[in-house]
Amino acid sequence: MLAPPKNEGMFELDKKAFDKELTVTAIKIDVKKSSLFMKTLADHLLNMKRYQNIIEDPEYVPPTVEQEQGNKRKRKNNSPTKYILLSPDVKQDLSNLPEEKQKFIKDECMEIKNYTFIVDYEYWSTDDILRSIIPEEYQIPGSFETVGHIAHLNLREEYLPYKKIIGEIILDKNKHIKTVVNKTGKIDNTFRFFEMELLAGVWDMNAELKESNCNFQFDFSTVYWNSRLQGEHERLVKKFKKDEFICDVMAGVGPFALPAAKNKGSIVFANDLNPKSYEYLKKNVENNKLVNKVFSYNLDGRDFIKNSLNYLNDKSVQSKVIEQRRKDKIEAIRRKLKKHNVKNTNNVPEKENVNNYNEDLFKTENDSPVLFQHYVMNLPAIAIEFLDAFRGIFKEYKGKIKFEQFPTIHCHCFSAAEDRHSEIKSRVEAALGHTLDDKYIKEIYFVRSVAPNKDMYCISFVLPPEVAFMDEKESQSNKRKLGNEDAISE
Repeated sequence: MLAPPKNEGMFELDKKAFDKELTVTAIKIDVKKSSLFMKTLADHLLNMKRYQNIIEDPEYVPPTVEQEQGNKRKRKNNSPTKYILLSPDVKQDLSNLPEEKQKFIKDECMEIKNYTFIVDYEYWSTDDILRSIIPEEYQIPGSFETVGHIAHLNLREEYLPYKKIIGEIILDKNKHIKTVVNKTGKIDNTFRFFEMELLAGVWDMNAELKESNCNFQFDFSTVYWNSRLQGEHERLVKKFKKDEFICDVMAGVGPFALPAAKNKGSIVFANDLNPKSYEYLKKNVENNKLVNKVFSYNLDGRDFIKNSLNYLNDKSVQSKVIEQRRKDKIEAIRRKLKKHNVKNTNNVPEKENVNNYNEDLFKTENDSPVLFQHYVMNLPAIAIEFLDAFRGIFKEYKGKIKFEQFPTIHCHCFSAAEDRHSEIKSRVEAALGHTLDDKYIKEIYFVRSVAPNKDMYCISFVLPPEVAFMDEKESQSNKRKLGNEDAISE
């Protein structure tokens, strides 16, 4: 395998130290046979990025100016012969090529030669360079997370002596990266950001990126964002439907909330305790034109759950949703008419119907409240502990809410237990204060591995009626003590 020279112990980047002289087999041919050779030997060509498989004959001497002037027809200085460069694996005697390829070359070429050139720093990948400088007893650092123009690393202790050169290499090899930082502390479980140090580039934490058809802006040093969770964001959002009500309890800057509203047509109530997350959540809602489709709150998650039905059943909020839907329908009709070149839209029947439009979006029976279809709790270190807030959440409406109306809760968590599913279920039951029967569990989904023997999961379950209708007396008698040992930090 082609690799750069070993530079173990390099702490300051010297690009020339990665130059490597490479000798390959070259076939000198008549330029007219170029296409034939390239096609016949396609599987055995040099095929190295930044280097051509066919080059001008380096031994060719172009005509002098006097010779040029002596010719009546103008001539280009391209050589009449070329070099076809073969893979470094091909021996000069061609003995490791198939016999028919050997015969073809010997019959059709002019000469078989060695060709030597320099493979420089620009050719080698980031991993190639890191393998060259990191001691062999260590593996090279794994892939880094990118957040807009920011590369975020979480270097283990053995890599810290090399952290500056690692940062410089990543900055140099990834042209879209302007800032390289390393995580220096654990995630703050309250506001979910972490301390960082600058390894290379400029200290610019104002990230801008696009995910799931939504644009996000935030200060990466003050909020939580994990690009590796994009697949999980998309997986959950796919479960939501148009006109469903989503309660995003620990919403951050909106990676679940915004796509749910923009791509699925859901109405989202999004909350985060971190004032900075709340600030950027509101900004992202505005920038993505999701005002009155995503409603933002800055509250403790437990309080937000307990009062979630009050927020959803607030008549002023419902009026905003209905009015926004009316405006959206009018705008959709306007675009449709414009597309068909209809200029006078004042007397269009469709438009009059919309003006008289009154959705049944918030209509309920038996004086029951409007309910959320989904609760999302994406704070894996401690989200399970907040499940006690669901105790008695529907107690005032006992007998008025049907089981099929009960919401699904999607709760993220970490587990390092031998039997992860059983351990997660046990912790959820302790927080709910009631057994979680299998009939309520939809799935315990593996999200990703976050550390050796530590994984992130999402348990999705229907809120048990026994929990939702629990009164204060039952809640106290069923309450199980949650020890700190059950809370797993990232």
